[in-house]
Amino acid sequence: MKKSLTTLIAGAALAAAFATSAAAETLRLEWIIQGQFAGPLMALENGWYKEAGVDLELVPAGPDIKPAVTVAQGSDTFGIGHPNQIIAARSNGAPLVMVSQYGQKSVTTYIARKSSGITSINDMKGRSVGLWFGGDEQEFLAMLAKAGIDQGDVKIVSQGYDIVGWLNGDYEVMQVTLYNELQQVYAQGIKKEDLVFIDAGEQDLAMVSTGLFTTEETITEKPAAVQAVVDATLRGWQTALADPEKAAAVVVKYNSELKVEEQVAQIKAMGELFCTGPTLKGEFGISVLKDWETVQTILIDAKLIDAPIDLTKAFTNAFWEKAPAAYKTIPCAG
Repeated sequence: MKKSLTTLIAGAALAAAFATSAAAETLRLEWIIQGQFAGPLMALENGWYKEAGVDLELVPAGPDIKPAVTVAQGSDTFGIGHPNQIIAARSNGAPLVMVSQYGQKSVTTYIARKSSGITSINDMKGRSVGLWFGGDEQEFLAMLAKAGIDQGDVKIVSQGYDIVGWLNGDYEVMQVTLYNELQQVYAQGIKKEDLVFIDAGEQDLAMVSTGLFTTEETITEKPAAVQAVVDATLRGWQTALADPEKAAAVVVKYNSELKVEEQVAQIKAMGELFCTGPTLKGEFGISVLKDWETVQTILIDAKLIDAPIDLTKAFTNAFWEKAPAAYKTIPCAG
């Protein structure tokens, strides 16, 4: 577990080696170099960004580096993030826009040991939960609000970007991503049947996830670059999901501290996040208004934003529509 910060530092150093010349544009990933970003990595490795007409550098993020912030500030051209982050940013005056959305359900779930006695969100009064802050906590807080539980009645802990605190018993419920922390839990020998899952989707509160965003200014001033990044990233994800083993080898090439088999599992988990909703109809990469409306309603009801924003300005499918049709399908089980 202690490797995470070391890996982050290594990922930052590796990012500098991605561009063979000074990169004209940057794509800020949401975390360290790992299978979560196999699509952009495959596009980079195969030269598809340059082929599409843009010189792009991939740069990692971390606990104190948020893509929504760096893109809004102009430090990066593009970022990887989620609709709730875009809505929250726009409600505060940051003109971010999702230009291609890959995930069609929440990337997170919340786990507790069965021995804790917690069975659902309704049991959280007087209990403790570890959450990530900076936007990622919004889904769980919305679940508390729907259950009629005051935040003050729950011990909310800002958890680290590992599972150590939960393993040590610092909090009973832990926020995890399906493709990362949950896999770490299993690696500790903890079985799925020994866990309780509090899933926002079961409460109609899941926030759709994971997409490529930029700013209104970039869309206006650099539409060709936006189109190039949208096209190449769709192509990269299609290739990564078609051969997770090969894609994992590429991931490990850029971050040698990772293990290929763990990255294969992570890439497959990303496929599970993508393979639902419009993706199953051959529309991988599209944003759906009703899903964004659900997210915004959650944020408003939980008083996480003050007022509705114009969602038609928060995302655009214009670049997705112009992308090659061949890149809009990915392999999905069943």
